[in-house]
Amino acid sequence: MIVALRISFLVLYLGFFHSNFCLAQTNATLMHDGIQRSYVYYVPSNWTPTASVPLMIVLHGLTQTGAGLMNITQFNSIAEANNFIVCYPDGINNAWNANMNITVSSADDLGFIEALASNFQTQWQTDPSRQYLVGFSNGGFMSHKLACESSMCFAAIASVSGNMSDTTYVNCNPDFSPSILHIHGTNDLVVPYNGGAQTGVSVDQTMAKWSTFLNCNGSPTQVQMPNTNFTDLSSPTLITYPNCEASLEHIKITGGGHQWPGISTLLGGAGIINMDFYSPQVIWDFLNGKSCPVLQSDEKVNIELKYGPNPFHSTLNLEWEIDAKISIYDFQGNQVFSCNITNKKNVLNLGHLSDGIYVIQYETTKGISFHKIQKN
Repeated sequence: MIVALRISFLVLYLGFFHSNFCLAQTNATLMHDGIQRSYVYYVPSNWTPTASVPLMIVLHGLTQTGAGLMNITQFNSIAEANNFIVCYPDGINNAWNANMNITVSSADDLGFIEALASNFQTQWQTDPSRQYLVGFSNGGFMSHKLACESSMCFAAIASVSGNMSDTTYVNCNPDFSPSILHIHGTNDLVVPYNGGAQTGVSVDQTMAKWSTFLNCNGSPTQVQMPNTNFTDLSSPTLITYPNCEASLEHIKITGGGHQWPGISTLLGGAGIINMDFYSPQVIWDFLNGKSCPVLQSDEKVNIELKYGPNPFHSTLNLEWEIDAKISIYDFQGNQVFSCNITNKKNVLNLGHLSDGIYVIQYETTKGISFHKIQKN
């Protein structure tokens, strides 16, 4: 696996980037599998292009949208306080292809989420070793599927009122050892805690499956979480699996429905809402610090690419040390130029590009580096 290694951008252009590119909440699209996919994302105000930050991808439930889930969960404020980027993509027809027992989508959503994560690595320098998935209901099913089947490492997932479908359960063969947090109410009538013909296996089966894959050793411990709200007719229990390759936890909400705990909203789900803890903060506290060891490296590779002028008008001069592949992406993640280069010097004719900021990806046998350029 080639580890994406980034070199710092020239100080001369950092000031321009900060003053001209809008941060915070943004709507965007990404072409994947011939379909224009939409998403909304939030970049914290203290983000800098020289710092590698975590990425959280939050997947909505059936009939919901990314923006709608953003408004329900308010993960943006947690991202601002903890300096990570959060993204809320949209499923085709408000659904994810998570191999549900009842077909709700046939889209290549696994590939789309992988492409989306790669786009953020390129566009925003997110850390490939600290990528996280959060999903509600159908999005929770999708999170489990990605953790089981993706060739990309997601260091941790959190599923709320979702589960493994029967197909995911049978085919689950993860390449990595992700940390898992599963939150589920025992009175969930949409995705029953004990499983069903339409939704698949039980929560206990899902947790046992992950316990096996993560080589947990020992009986899980159960701790009653504070029952601070006596009017919600429900109470949470934290179940922790010991001696695992990664963290494995389950918050079992006795009496809880198909809801986000701690969020009082009519749009979030169905049934009783447990108000004893605020699930978005608990989720981030679980995800925070989890990483993919396979993507970590102490090896420092210096890949030298000289380029200019920057900003440029129509042509960009390049000088490099070894044969490479050059790719240029716009800030929606679309590849707008690609070529293999063997000469030590070259001139790229980029007059067809619109004015704006782009990212050059310089890929060699030593690794990959990213550089921001401006056309005007």
